Amino acid sequence: MCLGNFLFIGIVLNYLQKTIMNPFYLSGIGIHTGRALLARIEPAEANTGICFWREDVQGQDNKIPAHISNTANSMLCTRIENNEGIGINTIEHFMSAFFAVGIDNVNIYVDGPEMPIMDGSAAPIVEALLKSGQRQQKYPTRYLQILKEISVTGENGAWARIIPSTSLEICLDIDFPDPGIGKQKIDYSFSTSSYIDEISGARTFCMLRDVQNMKHAGLAKGGTLENAVVVDGGKILNDDGLRMQDEFVRHKVLDCIGDLFLTCMPIFGKLEAFKPGHAMTLNLLHTLMADKSSYVIKTNSKDISTIRGFANLPNVAAIPA
Repeated sequence: MCLGNFLFIGIVLNYLQKTIMNPFYLSGIGIHTGRALLARIEPAEANTGICFWREDVQGQDNKIPAHISNTANSMLCTRIENNEGIGINTIEHFMSAFFAVGIDNVNIYVDGPEMPIMDGSAAPIVEALLKSGQRQQKYPTRYLQILKEISVTGENGAWARIIPSTSLEICLDIDFPDPGIGKQKIDYSFSTSSYIDEISGARTFCMLRDVQNMKHAGLAKGGTLENAVVVDGGKILNDDGLRMQDEFVRHKVLDCIGDLFLTCMPIFGKLEAFKPGHAMTLNLLHTLMADKSSYVIKTNSKDISTIRGFANLPNVAAIPA
């Protein structure tokens, strides 16, 4: 994705919170429900965070704050619920894009139980966010500094841990039985520009033999070759092939970043995982947040600021509002 097509206005103060400048819409089908969905993304006040609103829900609390304390069990996606059990599925690509371009506060109104999948990546969301522009707000952001190792284990030898680091780093190993995916590894150090160029376009994926099982479980009703990479017996079934050689593990990075942002702040730490997935990452986050000695929360300032966003960002209101 090229940034050269956008107008640059002013200098961003990266220690301040940001929201979007102009509302916009994104539409598409839900990959699991198969429903046509419309999402409206609007600016939000400082210190309100990322909030999803179920516009199809009447007579109940339809506001669902994106926070680790609101996560709920779900297969193959990230789900959050409010205290009345109203939830929203498949938020991970939106959360990943919000984090990557530096959005701290935004309201997302959607007319169904999950977010539209679009092409299966975060690229359409990132592009819409850049076109919308950003407005700086008066309050500084915070970040979470990892102080000691926290680890969890899962099934079939899967594990994850997070250790101290001076930035956000993600090191993942995947191992799938289909040779079309196979074993892939990535060592990734986050920056907004590298995310846009190297991560945002990586699409969700599955093995063909798992599709029928997912549909029997009521999932993947909207999955097609237009919104997922499908592999069968070592062959990529999509006519256009892969966008990058290691697209599978890069999509896992995309998902991890979205799930990590459920802390509502950037993390200074290195996430390492073998056979990563949403459940594993969320389990790690819950374990981390339960151990108050494992982290410290700090406030960004002019002198200390997380590397997130741009030194000069397209369509930015440079004066805090």
